[in-house]
Amino acid sequence: MTGSAYSQVTSSPYSMFGLGTPEEQSSGFSKGMGGTGIGFMSDQYINMQNPASYSGLDSLLSIFEVGVFGKYTRFSTIKENQSLVNGNLKYILMGFRISKRLSTSFGFTPYSSIGYNINSTSVLGGSVQSFDKEYSGEGGVNQVYLGGSLKIFKNLSAGVNAYYLFGNVTHSEASSALAYSLKDITYVSNITFRYGLNYHFDVKSSNFCIGLIYSNGKALNTSNVTTVTTNTGTTELKNRTHNYSIPQDFGAGLSFRKGYFHAGVDFERSIWKDIKFENPLIQGRTSNRISLGVEFPSLGLNKGTSRMMFYRFGAEYKGSPYIIQGTPVNYYGVTMGAGIPLKGVVSVVNVSLELGQNGIRTKDLFRENFVTLHLDFALRALWFQKQKYM
Repeated sequence: MTGSAYSQVTSSPYSMFGLGTPEEQSSGFSKGMGGTGIGFMSDQYINMQNPASYSGLDSLLSIFEVGVFGKYTRFSTIKENQSLVNGNLKYILMGFRISKRLSTSFGFTPYSSIGYNINSTSVLGGSVQSFDKEYSGEGGVNQVYLGGSLKIFKNLSAGVNAYYLFGNVTHSEASSALAYSLKDITYVSNITFRYGLNYHFDVKSSNFCIGLIYSNGKALNTSNVTTVTTNTGTTELKNRTHNYSIPQDFGAGLSFRKGYFHAGVDFERSIWKDIKFENPLIQGRTSNRISLGVEFPSLGLNKGTSRMMFYRFGAEYKGSPYIIQGTPVNYYGVTMGAGIPLKGVVSVVNVSLELGQNGIRTKDLFRENFVTLHLDFALRALWFQKQKYM
C-alpha cells in the first residue's frame, strides 16, 4: 500500500470520464444532513440548492460563507490497495435581503472536478518488451453564480440562479522509456440556469415546506490544444474536437419543522443518458439522488439562546451518471455534523463528517472508501440594522 497527498477537489480515477466527478451543490448546514436541502428555507444559512430559498433570509443579516474540506480515500481492487489524502477550498458564498420581497445570493463553487494518476504497463507492438506509461488528469468545471428570489405570495417564492461555467478538461499521457509526453487540454465555457420554487405552510404548530428545482441541459463551448513533447522539442497537433455537455436536472424536496427540530428528504434526477462519452465502454444513464437528514438543538440552559448548538445526521444514495462495461458506479454515504456558534468575526462553524463508498470491486473496477471532513465558516453581519442614538 502506498500513500500520497494532493491539493485538489478530487482524487478519483473515475473522474477521468467526461467533465469529471460532478460536485454536490450543498453547503454548510445541509452537508451534515446528507446534502439534503431542496425543501429547506433557512434564515441563517445560504441554500444554493434551491434559489427560491433565499426569500427566507433574515432581513437584518448579510451572510458570508466559506467552505473547505479534507478527505482521506482508500482505493481497493481485488489485488491491491492504496490510500490518498487531499483537500481544498470548496465554495465562497454571500446572500442578503434586498427588499421585503426580493433576496439575492452570489458565489463561486465547482461544478465538476478531475484529478487522477494511473500507472500502467504496455507492450511494444511485435515484441515481448514492455514499458511503463503514466496517465493523469486535472482540471474540471468551475461556476460563478448570481441568484435572486422573489416572494410572490406570503407562502410562495420563486428563484433563479444564473451560472457562468468555465474551466478545462486536461488529460496527459507520458512514458520515460519512450521519452515522450502528450497533453490534451480542452477549455469549456457557457451560461446556464437553475430555477426553483418554494411553498411553505403550517399545520397546527408544525411547518412544512415543499421545494422544486429544474436546470436545463446544455452543450458547452469548447476549444482544444494538444501538444506532444519529445527529445527534439514540443509540437502542437491539429486541434481535436471534444463535445462536452451538462445534463438536464430536476428535483423535489420536503422539509418539516417543529420548534427547533428540522427534518427533510430530497429526490433529484439528472438525465445523462443522452450525453455521449468518447470511450465506447462508457454509457450515460439517468442518475438519481436520494437523501434525508435531521437537525435538532442541544439541550440544557443554552437552548433557545445564541449559544445553542445544532446537531445533524443524514444519509445519501447517488447513482453514477455512467455505466462502465455494463457496471454502474454508485455512491452511498452517511453524515453527522454540528453547528457551533462562536463570538468574534466568525459567527458559526458548521462541521460535518462524511463516511462514504463509491464504486465496486469487480470487473477490473475499484472501490473507494472515504472519510471527508467539511468545515463551513459563516459570518453573519447586521449590515442593515438601523442604529439608535440616545
